[in-house]
Amino acid sequence: MFEKFSIRNKLIISIIIGCLIPYLIGCLYVKNKTEEWLYNNYIENTNLSLRQTATHVDEAILKNMSNLVSMIAMDERVINVDFTVNSYIDYNASTFKFNTSKSEKEIMDYFRTIKDSHSIINMISFGTEQGSYVEYPAFKPEGSYDPRTREWYINAINKKDTVISEPYITKMSKDMVISFSRSVILKGKKIGVISLTIKLDDLMKDINGIKYGESGYINILSSNNVFINSPLNKAWILHSVEDLKLNVLSSIDNYNGKSFEGKINASDKVFNVYFSPYSGWKYVSVIDKSEVLKQSKVLTSLLIVIYLIMFLVMLVVISLISNHITRPIFKITQAINKMATFNFDMYKNRNFEIYTNYNDEIGEISRSLNTMQENFVELKSKIEVMDKEIQNINIEESSLYQLELSEDSPFVGIASSINGLLQKVHNSIEQIRFYNSEISHKNELLEASKEELIVQLEEIDSQNEYIRFIAEHDSLTNLPNRRKFYEKLSDVLANNRAGAVILLDLDNFKSINDTLGHLFGDKVLQYISGKLEEISNFKIFVSRFGGDEFLLLYEGENDVNEIIKFIKQLLVLSNKRFLIDQNEVEIEFSIGISLFPRDSMNIDQLIMNADLALYSIKNSGKNNFAFFNNEMLKHLKFKLDTKNILRKAIENNGFKMVYQPQVDIKSGEIIGYEALVRLKDHKEISPGEFIAVSEEDGTIVTIGRIVTKMVIEQMHKWQQMGFGLKPIAINFSAMQILDYSYKSYLLDLLKSNSISTGLIVIEITETTFLENKEVAIEFLKELRSYGIKIAIDDFGTGYSSLSYLTFLPIDTIKLDRTLSIKFLELENIAVMDSLIALAHSLNMKVIAEGIEEYEQVRRLIVGKCDAIQGYYFSRPLEVEEVERNYGMIYKI
Repeated sequence: MFEKFSIRNKLIISIIIGCLIPYLIGCLYVKNKTEEWLYNNYIENTNLSLRQTATHVDEAILKNMSNLVSMIAMDERVINVDFTVNSYIDYNASTFKFNTSKSEKEIMDYFRTIKDSHSIINMISFGTEQGSYVEYPAFKPEGSYDPRTREWYINAINKKDTVISEPYITKMSKDMVISFSRSVILKGKKIGVISLTIKLDDLMKDINGIKYGESGYINILSSNNVFINSPLNKAWILHSVEDLKLNVLSSIDNYNGKSFEGKINASDKVFNVYFSPYSGWKYVSVIDKSEVLKQSKVLTSLLIVIYLIMFLVMLVVISLISNHITRPIFKITQAINKMATFNFDMYKNRNFEIYTNYNDEIGEISRSLNTMQENFVELKSKIEVMDKEIQNINIEESSLYQLELSEDSPFVGIASSINGLLQKVHNSIEQIRFYNSEISHKNELLEASKEELIVQLEEIDSQNEYIRFIAEHDSLTNLPNRRKFYEKLSDVLANNRAGAVILLDLDNFKSINDTLGHLFGDKVLQYISGKLEEISNFKIFVSRFGGDEFLLLYEGENDVNEIIKFIKQLLVLSNKRFLIDQNEVEIEFSIGISLFPRDSMNIDQLIMNADLALYSIKNSGKNNFAFFNNEMLKHLKFKLDTKNILRKAIENNGFKMVYQPQVDIKSGEIIGYEALVRLKDHKEISPGEFIAVSEEDGTIVTIGRIVTKMVIEQMHKWQQMGFGLKPIAINFSAMQILDYSYKSYLLDLLKSNSISTGLIVIEITETTFLENKEVAIEFLKELRSYGIKIAIDDFGTGYSSLSYLTFLPIDTIKLDRTLSIKFLELENIAVMDSLIALAHSLNMKVIAEGIEEYEQVRRLIVGKCDAIQGYYFSRPLEVEEVERNYGMIYKI
């Protein structure tokens, strides 16, 4: 059937069929690719914006806050916090007295400065290992508050880096916040934790303002999939995906940096997900899918209209072109068949008159056929000439050959193209010449750059040397630092050489800092560093260990006498007075020495040994030196064992109380007792030993409270047994003066056990008073105002003046045994009598301790002493023995 159609119709049908199928396929492909591109482009832009938002939060806020809390944790005012900072562990609004200490004021001022310069900060707080607490803005407790039990403290105290918390609601302000917490460490010891909180509302305000199209918004989840922010679903905040049963987000952990589709409230959504590599927060953008596809749908409609119009136009054009082409075809077919051989010589004497009479395209073709041979012959001739010229082209010359044809030749266009090609060849040759010149110039520049590069490399080497110097030297004194000392000692030990590690400490440096300031203290350290550097040589290596300590390495010497000579030179240096900034100061050294290989070949062990030797000097008068010995290790082990025993005793009720009677010197009646603490299961450890250890590590405060509780509860038992209660004295340590909530603790115990305050006597030593004079006086006055009695224990062993007795808030003086022995001798009796008379004139009672002989008792009766406590009458008694002898009257 198709064969019956005319050539014109066949041509039209064939063109339409041949064009229509690719046209439709192309239209569908372009449409799908356009929609896909718009969709992916929209998703990519949204993901980029989401990453930028997360990066902004990480860099501008979270990292900034992390760096800030790290800076605060290393500040001198924080790491040097003392025990005067307020504690709210036993806070009672009716009895609590706020203590404004210098340390706390400095920290508060520092916190105020930080907060004023960072508006996003909600609160800065600092909790110590002792339970003290500082907060800015000022802390307003509603009840007992122990920072050590708070999550921000617990999560950070055993970690080195800053801890970013999960969002939480504050108990005080009810704000939703996150906290940045970091442990505070001084010389390897954990001091406490710094915490900085920011309100999430302030943090999320800008993020909620970011719009993704008309319906898009950002949800933020924590690393545990808990909602931190959800602008359109506030009820989701602080709830997890699992709690909310949001199945669409249940697999969010698999889509970091990806997008996916799902439904929320039966509405199709497109989700973009990005996990912050710093905070672990998950940023999820949510937008209606219909909005994402909206643009592609508009473009699709427009493409369909354009395709239809183009198709109609194409049909018209195909019809016209087919008609125009096919009409003359039939008329020129024969002529074309004759010309099929393309040999124009056979038509040289023929013409095409039969064809040239036509006034249409066929006529034009016929007339053109007549001239074709002439033009072809001309072209052939010219090309042959040009071929010879091309073969003879000389690159060094700048001549240019051009192909020239007559203006009416049909090959003028070909000639023009060939001439254009020849022109490009000519231009390329010229450009090669130019590049040769440029390359020569560049080579010259490269030579110059090489010299400049050598100079820069030399500068980099110089900077590397400076960086290496900074890494190995102390910035204040320019002495080698601890790292460099370790490296030096490691080399010496590796070569099996003998020597000594010398640890030097300035005894009175703290008082210099306290009186003349830290800047002056730095100048003192620089001055001492200079003096030590003067004595360094090839055998003596000097470095700064940290603070006011210096480490010296005396290498290549195993003669102890030579080392002692050198140490004495150091002590001579310390006994001189120095003039620094018009201030005359005297520096004293304590020195600990550890020998190698005798004591150890381990660097850390050698330094620890030197530190133990230094500690022994510190405890025995300072301004001297000591060599390490094994007894120091034994003493250290004893201390560590004792600390462990005390810890277990505190946890497992491992203490017991004994009571030593105080006997009236006139009647022989027991007028009171002194309560003395003992370890139940470790009788081999004396009270003097374990009390000293507890005062060193701070557990004396806890033990003091345990003692107080045991004594008052025992008095309550005796009261219920019908005994007439007698005053009981409780010993009080210097560190307990700083237990600011002890007063409320004591009064609550007395009240709950129905014990009168007048039956409690607090005994403090002279040294306790002298170490904390102002605080002690205030503390004792406050206790005394409630009727509690105060006694000075071991009077005569300290360095106090008798004039102190005129203003101290005390009721009783307890004469130390050594004082009684000294002044009860015949030639010193008058001194004892005068001392007792002075105390009586000030309305104070006098109790003599440690009395063991009758002659001493007799002299004290003559001197009108009030009472005696000692083995003459009784040793300290167990509770059962006290109960058996409660009403005993001793014979004087």
